[in-house]
Amino acid sequence: MGDVNRVLITGASGFIGRATVDAALGAGLDVVAVQRSAGADRTGVTYVSADLTVRDSVEVLASAMAGCDAVIHLAAAMSGDAVDHERLTIGGTERVIAAMTAAGVGHLTLASSLAVYDTSKVAIGKELTDATPLVTTDTPRDAYSDAKAQQETLVSKAGFDSVTVVRPGIVYDANQLWNAHLGIGAGPALFRAAPGDPLPMCHVQRCAAALVQATVHRLHDTVTLVDPALPTRGQVIATLQKSGWPKLVLPLPVGLLWTAARLLAPIGSRLPGLLRTPVLRQRLMPMTYRFTLPSGFNLPDPAPAWEAAA
Repeated sequence: MGDVNRVLITGASGFIGRATVDAALGAGLDVVAVQRSAGADRTGVTYVSADLTVRDSVEVLASAMAGCDAVIHLAAAMSGDAVDHERLTIGGTERVIAAMTAAGVGHLTLASSLAVYDTSKVAIGKELTDATPLVTTDTPRDAYSDAKAQQETLVSKAGFDSVTVVRPGIVYDANQLWNAHLGIGAGPALFRAAPGDPLPMCHVQRCAAALVQATVHRLHDTVTLVDPALPTRGQVIATLQKSGWPKLVLPLPVGLLWTAARLLAPIGSRLPGLLRTPVLRQRLMPMTYRFTLPSGFNLPDPAPAWEAAA
């Protein structure tokens, strides 16, 4: 199959995408960066403008993949309803697969998510691991996790020489710490769950390095990724407060939410996320995390934002 020298990256202008372009350049790769609008010239980067929600993007992508040895697929909907995820996460992945097939590119690295694990199978306070079952169409949690699980199924059935699925936890850096696992934001206040619970954080540089290393080695495997030392919810919130928000932190009555969610289960599909038991369990109920990295991975361990800000 040969060395990987040139890689195409979708979603290159996003938070993870920008870090992945940097990591690929740092590894000596030539990069084709696919994003909705063309980027400024940069040594080692060829920018391609493409909208993955549009059927005609297959031809654009296939042309851009000429000379590429692998693809890192990052483009996906981060929010919205099932229609939004169908258009970009699922439809976009189908178009990337079609373009790779047309261009004869044999390796795909997919950025999935820790959210594909079915946390309803983990007892409260127990451990989430590589062996935890995944969400399915029979056990959906929300539009995001359902779409990411479908995305994994699509790439696994695509018939490429090798596929790496990387499932990062909550991707962050010092300037991007807010996440739904902290609680409920309301104006200047944050209603937070138990401050001592560990959160499955993954620094963006660690995530980007894993995506690039998996690609360079044409890894045919699944990698779940969190930082070696995980912060507590309280540590992340304390650091977030240094940016000026939240002004006020109040305890969230998780027990009451849990009771309400169970009582409202018959109409749960029409309720906000934290009033649905699967979402509440995944975001706010305590659990620990243990995952195994493939041999040969040498990932950076950047200084956590909460330590750097101390």
